[in-house]
Amino acid sequence: MKICVLNLSGNVGKSTLAVHLLAAFSPGARVVSVESINASEVDQVDALDVEAFSASRFREIFRELMVHDEVIVDVGASNVAAFMGEMARYRSAVGEFDLVLVPTVPADKQQRDTIATIDWLHALGVESRKVRVVFNQYPGDSLDPIAAVYAQVVGYGASDGCGNAVFEPYAVVAHSEAFELAKGSRRTLREIAADTTDWKGARADARRAGDMEALERAMAAQMTHDLAVTAQDNLAQVHALLFPAPVRMARKAAA
Repeated sequence: MKICVLNLSGNVGKSTLAVHLLAAFSPGARVVSVESINASEVDQVDALDVEAFSASRFREIFRELMVHDEVIVDVGASNVAAFMGEMARYRSAVGEFDLVLVPTVPADKQQRDTIATIDWLHALGVESRKVRVVFNQYPGDSLDPIAAVYAQVVGYGASDGCGNAVFEPYAVVAHSEAFELAKGSRRTLREIAADTTDWKGARADARRAGDMEALERAMAAQMTHDLAVTAQDNLAQVHALLFPAPVRMARKAAA
């Protein structure tokens, strides 16, 4: 499957989702980072096969799409306008993607940019069934429904944008500090959550040795692991929603 993650706005978690929601569930997938200003989060995970380009090298990006069956394209905000402009020039490139994920967050500006992104994709001729909105960074302590937290995007999806993208059932990724903690580890949350280290035993060993630094590291690692497990459970639910069992089986068969 060939998936693109983009939004005209920055700070919506495009790279975070490319890493933890997509690449972590697709071992061996080719990850293409389209960025020219800031280092992308996808470049900071050891397990990923990443190739970096700027949108000005779209011909090479297009080649990656044609050569590989499993591709995740993470388009940075500084390159998204140029990237979409190139897709308009290379007409068949639009059809190469099986899915375009458009993350949005609660902030008003990012929601407006999300709507503009979906309108632009529609104008490019991307089929509505291939454009999927992901409601990212949902406040974990919020009691408000999705329709209230992301009112602009949900309202657009129920009116002018209803034929431009898939909004429901809501794919919701909750805010978690685990994503930020994972950045320094060079691992995906899936890898951190799967860590079977006996943290209780590590703490006991550190106390017996009087090694307070080791004790602090063990406690911090245990707390990070707990957060990663919770976040990973959420990601697994969202991934299953985006890619139902028949789709996942087809992806494995293609690989």
